[in-house]
Amino acid sequence: MNDIFQVDYLPDKREIRINLPEEVWRNIDTVTLTRLLQEELVVGKQKESEVEEG
Repeated sequence: MNDIFQVDYLPDKREIRINLPEEVWRNIDTVTLTRLLQEELVVGKQKESEVEEG
């Protein structure tokens, strides 16, 4: 299994990209980002067909 977990910060785009191993990607539904463990931003994963429609 490829177990590389990588986070890239792209300041020019104001973007963070997270690369997850395939096994992790298949087994998560939600990603939670926190700032100082106080403020939370919760992102739910959508199925690819939902993204294409929306």
